[in-house]
Amino acid sequence: MSKRLVLRIVDDLEANYDYFKQKADARGALGFTGIQKYTSALRILAYGNTTDINDEYLKMGEKTTRDTLEHFCRGIIDVYGARYLRTPTWDDLQKIYEVHSTEHGLPEEWISGKAPKASFYANGNYYPHGYYLSDGIYPRYSIFVKTFSDPIEEKKRIL
Repeated sequence: MSKRLVLRIVDDLEANYDYFKQKADARGALGFTGIQKYTSALRILAYGNTTDINDEYLKMGEKTTRDTLEHFCRGIIDVYGARYLRTPTWDDLQKIYEVHSTEHGLPEEWISGKAPKASFYANGNYYPHGYYLSDGIYPRYSIFVKTFSDPIEEKKRIL
C-alpha cells in the first residue's frame, strides 16, 4: 500500500472512532497511536499471526491487539463498506477494464474474442493449443494442466 493510502485510512478511522485516537491512560501515559493500532491489525490480517505476536514488535498486549483487530475490521466495514465492499456495477467493470487495458494492454485479437495461436512442442509432441497451469480447483479441461507436487518430506509423500 502507498503511504498516502495508509495515512488516509488511519485519518478516516481516527475521525470516526475515538478508539483510534491516542489518549492518556489513568496514569497520564499516552496510549497507542492510530498508526500503531492500524499496523497491529494489518499485521494480524496480512500474516495470519496470532494476537500475541505484537507483544514484541509493538509492545502491545494480546488483549489490546485483539480489541484493535475487532475495532479495525468493524471500522473498515462501516467507513468503506458502502463504496468498496459491494458487487461491482457494469460501469465499475468497464472502468477496471479500461485502466487495465491502458496499463497492460491486450493484443487486438483477444479483444475481438479470438485468442492468439499458442501451439508448442513438449517432449517431442506437438500441441496445437495453449495451456494454463492451474491447481486442483478447476474442472478437468484440456486447456488446464494440473500441477503435481514432488514432496520432499516423507510424511507429505504418504498423504
